[in-house]
Amino acid sequence: MATCPVRFQFSCDNIPEGLNFTHEISKSLVRPLSHARQDDSYAYRFQRAVLPFLKEHEPVCRAASNPFCGICGSPIATVLQTPMSFLHKEGDPYVGVLVSGVCGKGECESQTRQAIQEEMFEVGAGAEARVGAVVCAVCGKMEGIRKCGRCKAVAYCGKEH
Repeated sequence: MATCPVRFQFSCDNIPEGLNFTHEISKSLVRPLSHARQDDSYAYRFQRAVLPFLKEHEPVCRAASNPFCGICGSPIATVLQTPMSFLHKEGDPYVGVLVSGVCGKGECESQTRQAIQEEMFEVGAGAEARVGAVVCAVCGKMEGIRKCGRCKAVAYCGKEH
């Protein structure tokens, strides 16, 4: 399997410039965004490819995070690592990883995950980060999408498309 070096940029609370590491990733994952969106298995393959690197860097990410839960203020028990694919960026493909410490309470984890989703959209990464998202085959819209009842492969935003 052919690979290429990809930068992993971990955004942690206590290190403004982030933590940067380089890892080899399958070249099949480094592709234009439009191609990645059309590949139903891309999101799954991306998650499987980055998971070992997230686990490898979890201790250093935890050390670089705020030691207290951002929701309730209790000491953190773990860190949530949310990878976002920017592997479509020509010349500098990378994986951005948002790192958030949580105390372990379900409610705090849920609120933290919601805040991460909101932050992804605020910085304009929402559409790019959801590489495996289903989009309308005609207009590219991502809301209200339904897959074709016949082929189950093509998606549309409405009957007119």
